[in-house]
Amino acid sequence: MLSVCSSSLGSVAEDEKIEAEVVVIHEVAHDPGAFTQGLEMDGGRMFESTGLFGESTLREVDPDSGEVIRFSSLEASLFGEGIAVVGENIIMLTWQNQTALVFDKETFSVIHNLSYEGEGWGLCFDGSSLVMSNGSSSLSFRDPETFEIRRTVTVTDYSGNQVDMINELECVITPAGQSVFANVWQEDIILMIDPITGNIMEEYDVSELSSQNGDGHNDVLNGIAHKGSSEFWITGKNWTSMYLVELPMLSDMDEISCNTYCLIEGEILDNWHLLIFALACFIIFMISAPKERAGKESNNRHDEQPSTTPAKQRRGVVDNE
Repeated sequence: MLSVCSSSLGSVAEDEKIEAEVVVIHEVAHDPGAFTQGLEMDGGRMFESTGLFGESTLREVDPDSGEVIRFSSLEASLFGEGIAVVGENIIMLTWQNQTALVFDKETFSVIHNLSYEGEGWGLCFDGSSLVMSNGSSSLSFRDPETFEIRRTVTVTDYSGNQVDMINELECVITPAGQSVFANVWQEDIILMIDPITGNIMEEYDVSELSSQNGDGHNDVLNGIAHKGSSEFWITGKNWTSMYLVELPMLSDMDEISCNTYCLIEGEILDNWHLLIFALACFIIFMISAPKERAGKESNNRHDEQPSTTPAKQRRGVVDNE
């Protein structure tokens, strides 16, 4: 009876990759000499970091024209990377120097440095933690004052595979909750990532814009700044243009791509009659064979575990210790 009932219910469909259309609202000029590493909006002001040894800078850019308002150059030994605004400061990563520079937002003077291990790529601030990428599939959540790692999470695609080369980051509060938007190095996509599980919730294709900005090895998408609502500024390394775009599926919670839990919930609602049938089968099974089941050893090895899985691992978060 249970076997027949189970086969009638069917299985929930696997997550499907859904690419959302990017709508261009406005285009402005971008300095083609800017090897963009980070882009950030703060109260209507735009800040940009650029890289390369001997050419790295922190800039303030006019979002209406793309004109560089002011800039500060880094020492020739430093390769600038992603930036994040935290209060009155701007924190900039460096690629291989294992040093984050803390700038005063108004004077662009370096106040102090922060240290970390490994490479620095992208950075954003979620209001509590600094989120940092290092070119792998890992995102680390750090104390904004000490830069110590609080936790890490692995970014995975719709099939559960790790996604490497996570680059420039943008922390955004969306209708679905806190999210991390990310560029992937040398790919013309923007990912919307669940910061708790690391699962990709949405993917945006910007290959059409990338094709209009050179085809060199380094002329790649790298720069995303949230303006507000569903609007973002995006650009790339040595691009001649910067674009204000709308990510449509961000504007309405009902249109946001579901993760696995949403799909399961939708499948259950659509097949409620099958669920009731399966539940009835289960009850019949429990009533008809309680004595046969009593005292038998479980085949589920999880039942033999002495303790439950740590909460962080259940959420898909890896403890950094």
